[in-house]
Amino acid sequence: MLYRLLSCLFIVCSLLSMMGCKQEAPDSKVIRIGGFPNVTHVQALVARNMTRHGEGWFERYLPGYTIEWYTYNAGPTAMEAIFGRTADLTYVGPSPALNAYAVSAGREVRILAGAANGGAALMVAPESGIQSAADFKGRSIATPQLGNTQDVSCRAWLAANGLKTTLEGAGDCRVAPTPNSMQLQLMKQGDISASWTVEPWVSTLERMAGARILVQEPDVVTTVLVGRAAWLKHHAKEARTLIQAHRELTQWIIDNPEAAQARVVEELTELTQAPMEPELVRSAWQRLKLTDAIDLAGLEQFVKDAQEAGLLDRVPPLEGMIYQQD
Repeated sequence: MLYRLLSCLFIVCSLLSMMGCKQEAPDSKVIRIGGFPNVTHVQALVARNMTRHGEGWFERYLPGYTIEWYTYNAGPTAMEAIFGRTADLTYVGPSPALNAYAVSAGREVRILAGAANGGAALMVAPESGIQSAADFKGRSIATPQLGNTQDVSCRAWLAANGLKTTLEGAGDCRVAPTPNSMQLQLMKQGDISASWTVEPWVSTLERMAGARILVQEPDVVTTVLVGRAAWLKHHAKEARTLIQAHRELTQWIIDNPEAAQARVVEELTELTQAPMEPELVRSAWQRLKLTDAIDLAGLEQFVKDAQEAGLLDRVPPLEGMIYQQD
């Protein structure tokens, strides 16, 4: 179970911390921020691209500081970086953040702001014949990583429609955690019948594999900005400034979609080492709702979904997960 794996990781990292490994550096002028090569992490992509060109967005709010950017392919990996103290903040989906909050008994992770809603969908292969949940019996569905936000959404949707899945692979259908970059080829080969994924992979499957959307939840929380509690404790002033910078960046992206899209295209091309078609990003953009608001009700629903999927046990009150600025 992912919950137990993250619990073990948290314990190991805590022991290493007690032994003096990766202690906090209150005077450090380096801030380490993570993000994914997904359009749903648009703030991270735009800000990272600005850093790449010496026009850093966060840097202008924090003169004298260096922003180091890190790339993760899915949420559980980003939470490993938080636990291991190799990242200070990261853009991430809500489910892995909630899992990390739970396994650390509410001590390790805080949500600083919302980032994006929507941009995720359940895509079905054109030749699959799938029209409803009942058609998934005996089929394989790809998700980006066990326990990531789309994986939890997928398992919860299947369960709500009476289909049984287990972490061991038994059940009415198979949920197969698969990197986003591999899903197109697997769908073309017929190895998977569907994928619950995020942009730009939704548009990629739609345009390059002829896949169609079966389920789309435009208002569901897709990305939040989280911070490591210990770092936030020692860097409260910097945290407040970063939250404000994130809010203003979100508004800048909303006000300047063409300029933002150009930066996203360039950054995704750099990060994936493969050309990113501008049309794919434009298509993905239509399914995104950028926001800096924290959707507490939406987070509570993710807790219920993860618990029903067997991916999450007890969770401390979520109010404690929201970062309180001094």
